[in-house]
Amino acid sequence: MARLGQRTPSGWVIGHIRRVPVIFAPSWFVMAVILGIVFAPAITRLVPGAGTVATVLAAAAVPLMLLLGVLAHELAHGMAGHAVGSPPREYVLTLWGGHTQFVTDMRTPGASALVSIVGPLANAVLAVISWAANGWTDSAMASVLWQIAALSNGVVAVFNLLPGYPLDGGRVLEAVVWKVTGDRLTGLTVAGWGGRVVAAAVVLVGLGRPFLAGFRPTIFTVLWVTLLAGYLWMASSEAITSARARRSAAGLDLRQIAEPAVALPASAPVSAADMAGPRRIVLLGDDGRVSGLVDPAVLGQVPPEARPTTPLTAVASVLPPSSVLTQMVGASAVAAAAHIARTSPVIVLADGQAGVVGVLTVRTLEDALRRRR
Repeated sequence: MARLGQRTPSGWVIGHIRRVPVIFAPSWFVMAVILGIVFAPAITRLVPGAGTVATVLAAAAVPLMLLLGVLAHELAHGMAGHAVGSPPREYVLTLWGGHTQFVTDMRTPGASALVSIVGPLANAVLAVISWAANGWTDSAMASVLWQIAALSNGVVAVFNLLPGYPLDGGRVLEAVVWKVTGDRLTGLTVAGWGGRVVAAAVVLVGLGRPFLAGFRPTIFTVLWVTLLAGYLWMASSEAITSARARRSAAGLDLRQIAEPAVALPASAPVSAADMAGPRRIVLLGDDGRVSGLVDPAVLGQVPPEARPTTPLTAVASVLPPSSVLTQMVGASAVAAAAHIARTSPVIVLADGQAGVVGVLTVRTLEDALRRRR
């Protein structure tokens, strides 16, 4: 489990909820500054008697309220994931809001739709609560902050329900198409194209509406709309590409494209490799876990008289135990191999009964996928 304050690829771990780390991405500070700059003039206009300090504190409270709304959104996803048997791995709070990573993919369209829709529903509930709280206060400043909380949560709820990936509405669309067609990848492709439509709509509404109203959009509006639309377009395009790649991987047996391999103890001498023939040699440590891969070129340079006394570790490169892959067939196996390739130069294929059966490089895997397209 990630420790409090630990730095991860996504950001800093600021806490845990039911042992699941909550990760704070530094990019959120960009959002905080932008929101503070945007809302400070509005607060000054709505509460004219407020002093500078009160206005600054109120403006600083706006991104914090939004952060709490985003956290509630992601926690709703996580709680629903627990309920359907796909618990969350981490909650990440970012520039664009946040996202929840799950330990496993959703197993059914219904589970995927449920987990997706509860996030916007959580924001809708917060919007109603904030609007109700606005009627219970006599403070002008508190009233403005409650109105901002209601508006921001309402916008987050509605925007996330738009039918395009990576928004929650896009995931619901994916689940619906998955249910109707029986093919999840078709659902992912449709949701990806939906995301592209949403991205285009953001540009048309965000930049076209001001022109229709008779004035030019500000530089801030142009920049913000461009960034948001660009993010949606890239994420939806990645979904389409992922669906295409996973369809290409369906039915692919990694054993058929891997180099045959055999496992030998790391303490064995080079002479033990003479019986392996053309197969690659994977080394196992004393604990039985993968520890290295013999380099055939270096192995061939060891003279005959030195082979009985030279350890195989002298002609091998180190491999992490995490380089082992036990899945052999299909898109899930390809995805797992791609994950291993982030930290290991080769993927070691291991069968539960036969042991090590082959080694695979990323280039070989990419070439095989390219031929199947």
